[in-house]
Amino acid sequence: MANSIGKLVLVCIFLILGVDHVPSSFAKEYVVGDKKGWSPGVDYHPWAYGKSFRVGDVLHFFYTPKVIDVASVDISSYALCEGVKTFYKDNSGQTSITLDKSGSYYFISTNKQGCFTGLKLELHVL
Repeated sequence: MANSIGKLVLVCIFLILGVDHVPSSFAKEYVVGDKKGWSPGVDYHPWAYGKSFRVGDVLHFFYTPKVIDVASVDISSYALCEGVKTFYKDNSGQTSITLDKSGSYYFISTNKQGCFTGLKLELHVL
């Protein structure tokens, strides 16, 4: 009986402490654009549509290094295709970003031509 109560207490503590955190074992990994990767001319709205992104999920961007980049930006930079307010930027060709909080995320290529030809992604994390 004492053993059962101890287990119940541990489960309750885990639930209380873990409400805002998703264990990494439940996190999903996504390759942005699937087989097309992060490349000009791809429409990322249909790719993101219907997916339920959650805190802890990981986005993998694959693209041509040094030619294309990926930047996490604010909403106005996203709308204007300008990297004015950039939170993170990489041009290595393989970028992995963990979605560490709920809310909206905006990604663009800071190359205006790339952004205007489709290199932009908006998603919402639960």
